[in-house]
Amino acid sequence: MNPWQINRSELVYDQPPWLRLWEQDVTLPTGTMINNYVVMERRDATLVFAITTDDLVILTEQYRHGIGMAEIGLPAGFLDEGDPSPIACAKRELLEETGYASDDWLELGNFVVDPNRSPARYHYFLARDCRRVAERELEPAEQDSALHLVSLDELCDWHTWREKYRPNLPAVTGLILGLREVCGG
Repeated sequence: MNPWQINRSELVYDQPPWLRLWEQDVTLPTGTMINNYVVMERRDATLVFAITTDDLVILTEQYRHGIGMAEIGLPAGFLDEGDPSPIACAKRELLEETGYASDDWLELGNFVVDPNRSPARYHYFLARDCRRVAERELEPAEQDSALHLVSLDELCDWHTWREKYRPNLPAVTGLILGLREVCGG
């Protein structure tokens, strides 16, 4: 398949480092023109399925302003300019958000989040044998967050954790990838 031809591209919203929106006029390979097509530029992010030496999965609970409520998810964060790689970001975020660290890491995969609008990816990692090594270093929006240590048995029961924890789609993806690696299947 051939890429679309960009005839015009205008930056219409610029809020670094979080989001940049571009409005584009494009021509499809068929010759059809689409005006004002919106694409976005955003940073990649990492999500960590972290399991302690006691086989407990570390989950975070945070208020999410976009949905107006708290939800439970995986330790996660955007790649910062100083992060040399996604794994470095994952290690940093796990330590900052939870106070836990691990020496046993496995990449579970990475996926484009919204291919119609952005090339941004979510990078998923498994961190085994996590141990508490520090106090949490939370950003202002994370100050009222909480940690939950949940057994693998509880997470393996999809109906229980789906209703109890209300995870978002990126967290569900990470939980499925992590559980598949840890529990098999």
